[in-house]
Amino acid sequence: MPDTDNHNLSAHLQRNLRLYLWYSATYNTFFWLPVFFLFFSSHLTLDQVLKLEAIYYISVVALEVPSGYFSDVIGRKPTLLISSLAFVVACILFFFGESFGMFVVAQVFLAAGISFNSGTDVSFHYDTLKALKRESEFAAREAIVARNGFYAAALGALLGGAIACFELRHAYGLSALAAIVTFAIVLFLREPPSHERLVLSGEGFFHQLRDCVGYLRSGPMRWLFGFAVLMTVLNHVPYEFYQPYLELLGRDLSLSVRSTPLVAGVATCLTMLIAGWGAGRSIRIRDRIGIGPALLLAVLLQTVIIGVMGLVLHPVIIALILLRSMPRALMAAPFNAAIAPLLSQQHRATYLSLQSLVGRLSFSGVLLMLAGIAGEGSTVHWEHISLMLKVSAILGIVGFVLLATTLSVMKEQREKPPPD
Repeated sequence: MPDTDNHNLSAHLQRNLRLYLWYSATYNTFFWLPVFFLFFSSHLTLDQVLKLEAIYYISVVALEVPSGYFSDVIGRKPTLLISSLAFVVACILFFFGESFGMFVVAQVFLAAGISFNSGTDVSFHYDTLKALKRESEFAAREAIVARNGFYAAALGALLGGAIACFELRHAYGLSALAAIVTFAIVLFLREPPSHERLVLSGEGFFHQLRDCVGYLRSGPMRWLFGFAVLMTVLNHVPYEFYQPYLELLGRDLSLSVRSTPLVAGVATCLTMLIAGWGAGRSIRIRDRIGIGPALLLAVLLQTVIIGVMGLVLHPVIIALILLRSMPRALMAAPFNAAIAPLLSQQHRATYLSLQSLVGRLSFSGVLLMLAGIAGEGSTVHWEHISLMLKVSAILGIVGFVLLATTLSVMKEQREKPPPD
């Protein structure tokens, strides 16, 4: 009987690995991605759009660590179910929304969808592999997951941009359908058994936080933490500003306003295809030049993209903008493979959520600062966009210098995590 139970458990865990590839794909199919800024700016002023985005990041900050703790204490599957259900609600609210207040509520649900997935997806993947004694495959499989996620995002961007030409809000309708499919996939996942045996300290949430902060006593962990925070900020800058950049180009080229969503959708599709190609090769690049240089390459590339966008408004820069997701593609699998094995199973989701929280809180602060630069009631003008991008590029340069000058700590002997 025990052999039969073990065989059934193994079959369920094998199914986890297959379904996780589909989960990652449907989760990343954000049909609204190429048009969200255009959608918001069609209803709101520029400073309101930036404040709305800041509210989203503040909401993620509020939910990030509690959601990670929830994942470590209650389970990976329930956490992912909440994430996908929150996405359904958010997309429906956006679809029917008209006012700033309703968009704020939708942003909070969107933040819940992101935060309850953050850290839990990686933890679920690693826990499943570890239960199967196949954790050595984690790096290579994470590269495949990242590649497929980018390819799914490419398809979503193309379809979302096309349907948004008729009505911007329709992209959110498609996203609601994708979120429903994601929810259905999670229903068929099996909770990894390592979590079912988890016994946390009776001291609770704050004890858990203290243990997670304790990992930062390690030099390599501090360096990786700083890198993650910086890249959370830098990766989101082109994400926020490429749509107004394309809109300004469209004005200069006298393109139809109705064609802008399709242009943005095609551009985003190409961006994700390029990133998918890079993600599939990220582990090979890491193996060739080392984990530190590979991550610094991502910082440098994103900083250059932001800086050039801020200096020049010209159609030729679109070719550079198409690379804006490449830094995230190059860092995702190597970074996750570097940090996941260093974290104890009962801390993994909480720590990754804490790391994400600091990064998103930092970007929320940057957004509020940029909103102040734009000025109240401002609209999309090149002078405003250029200045905000230049300020962001300066932040990237400072961060790159700090990481490059402290790279030697990555050669230190890393502390072993507590046993699972």
